[in-house]
Amino acid sequence: MTDKPIEITMVASEMFPFAKSGGLGDVIGALPLALGRMGHKVCVYLPAHRSILREYVPGDSAQVADVFSDARYEVFSLEHEGVSVKLVSADDLFDRAGFYGDVRGAFPDNAERFARFARGALSHMEGEGTYPFIIHCHDWQSALIPPLLKYRRADDERWAGVATVFTIHNLAYQGRFHPDDFAHTCLPDEAMGVEGLEYYGDLNFLKGGILFSDVISTVSGRYAQEMLTEEQGEGLEGVVALRKDSLFGIMNGIDDAVWNPETDPHIPAPFSLAHPEGKAKCKAALQEELGLDASAEGPLCVVVSRLAHQKGIDLILETMDELMGLGVSLAVLGTGEEALEEGLAEAASSYPSRVAFVPAYDEALSHRMYAGGDVLLMPSRYEPSGLNQLYAMRYGALPYVRRVGGLANSVSSSPTPEANADTGFHFDAFAPADFLARMAGICRVFLEQGLWRMMMRNAMEKDSSWDGVAPRYVELYEQAMRPQPR
Repeated sequence: MTDKPIEITMVASEMFPFAKSGGLGDVIGALPLALGRMGHKVCVYLPAHRSILREYVPGDSAQVADVFSDARYEVFSLEHEGVSVKLVSADDLFDRAGFYGDVRGAFPDNAERFARFARGALSHMEGEGTYPFIIHCHDWQSALIPPLLKYRRADDERWAGVATVFTIHNLAYQGRFHPDDFAHTCLPDEAMGVEGLEYYGDLNFLKGGILFSDVISTVSGRYAQEMLTEEQGEGLEGVVALRKDSLFGIMNGIDDAVWNPETDPHIPAPFSLAHPEGKAKCKAALQEELGLDASAEGPLCVVVSRLAHQKGIDLILETMDELMGLGVSLAVLGTGEEALEEGLAEAASSYPSRVAFVPAYDEALSHRMYAGGDVLLMPSRYEPSGLNQLYAMRYGALPYVRRVGGLANSVSSSPTPEANADTGFHFDAFAPADFLARMAGICRVFLEQGLWRMMMRNAMEKDSSWDGVAPRYVELYEQAMRPQPR
């Protein structure tokens, strides 16, 4: 690994604490800081979301002409713990209450919005004369950058030394639009062919990022393999297979300064491996806060999640009566699909002292859920990486997960729980019988407090920090700067 600092520019649609709707925001909030601690120079481009400009006071701003069209931008600058943050304002395209949509659904002009975002970021770099060693793009919202460089700057010596890395956080979200939206890309007509961004007659931003980046990564080793399959490939498995020699899987990390039960300001009592007694206080406080029966003998299971088909919430709803029969309590925090919200509200009404549902996004409460919970339920249909299981382990809540993607990579589980190795529990088939059978076993283990405490210790000792993950990204950047197979 090189000892020389690398200049890295990341382009993404979210970054904690400025803008976050899910795991992407956490990743972009932590990875640049970890790279900075290694001595690398990092800049992040974000859309100038309304929420950012209202809460934070930018420093300098620059008027920028689009180098690909006659559009114009204003780019604001912020500093965040040594990382330079650039906010791309494109007319009123990002001056909205939502990042990607509102209660009516996705914004109908998202193709224009994020095409302008990609063009604006590249235009600002070119206008400022800043050509980093690496441009690291994340998900479909920035996926036009590699094809723009390929088709519009291939013969420009100023860009010759710039390599591109494209990280897929979730293959299901592709930026698929009507072919008429291709005009917003400012790419030549040839880029819309089958070997370009065309996908069954539509425009597909993500496909462009996959095909034209120097190196592709995703957020766990297992998901890198799953993306090549029909089951998990979301229709792009053939496209991913074209680049499989340049595809790498790197498990996400967490910011262990933010997610630290010893110092967390959001939880009622601190605790640690050396002083675990605060965990019981956090559980009691959570039960009181949510109106749950403190005398229940089974484990307190928590869910902190988007309420989406992907997350397997319907499997929990389908088995609710049986779960209650096993003696568990359940606390759910999240918003999402209307049918899932209605089902959880009905369960909370049917079992008022055993089930609590909070239909909200609440960062502070999520910390209290992990701190007070015994088990984190995460029965996902698929999960590229997952962060919640990492947060839960840090707080001594043992994850119960489906053996897919990053959940399989990050949670250690044996058929018969092993006190010296396991950090949680797995099940395989997405089926009520399989889910309930292992849940019954978890309830039995919970009664063996010696074994349970050892598993909690294993979980809390697991190092999932970004400082341990960031060196792998440096290796990825070094790989991208070498000639790549095509």
